Amino acid sequence: MKAKLLLLVLAVLLVAGLAGGATMALFTDTETNTGNTFAAGTIELQAGNPHVMSVSVSNMAPGDVTPYYKWVLRNTGTLPGRLSVTFSSITNNENGIVEPETAAEANSIIGFPQGELGQYLTTGIHPDAISETVRPYVTFITRNDEQGWYIADVSKEVDTRGTFGWGPSGWSVPSRLRGQWQAGPPHPWGIPGLNGWGGRTFGTEGFLPGDVLQPGQEVAFFFRAALAQNVRRWDGTGWREVDDNIIQSDSAHMDLTFRLESLPPQ
Repeated sequence: MKAKLLLLVLAVLLVAGLAGGATMALFTDTETNTGNTFAAGTIELQAGNPHVMSVSVSNMAPGDVTPYYKWVLRNTGTLPGRLSVTFSSITNNENGIVEPETAAEANSIIGFPQGELGQYLTTGIHPDAISETVRPYVTFITRNDEQGWYIADVSKEVDTRGTFGWGPSGWSVPSRLRGQWQAGPPHPWGIPGLNGWGGRTFGTEGFLPGDVLQPGQEVAFFFRAALAQNVRRWDGTGWREVDDNIIQSDSAHMDLTFRLESLPPQ
């Protein structure tokens, strides 16, 4: 019997804010992210009834971390299903080039002629940078320092300032985390930043046993993005400083596709 497949597509738009002079190490625009749109809602997983949601983040400057975007997923069917999320390929857009960005793009190590925001975005901070007040509640399940990611469990509803993940529907932050803190790969043939997540599929990282969502059960999915305080680029031999103005006005777009797939017969 063919497995039933539910597709849920979420559109996420990440936009870099405008900055000032090209000689500054940081963006000169000091506006905060208070104007960002926060998306939250309950998604009922029903075959043939897809939902499309859009999220926009504007005025991102180096050092910014978005709030968590949260979606509650509920299995309204009568059968259990295996839950996963897939990140689409990231589309980067210039949205016009301002003068400071033109000067920054003259640097030969940039390497991307179109919008660059996606290669500098990550989904979290370095695990050693987690607050001392939060650290006692964090248990690392897997940590890969070479590739710059980790999976961790959080026993209390506290914000680690990083990652996407899964958690109880009543929580405001995830309790099972997958964090990426490195915006560049350790090898020159890798794809840096959030761009490297394009086409990748993740389960619930063990939050749901076997990634199975039971009938009537609900779970929350969380996502956030971060922009390093000091924008750098890996050129295959080492980290290179990059003029932060390189991402002025740029945007990055992606879709999140949730799948609830019926289980094979026992």
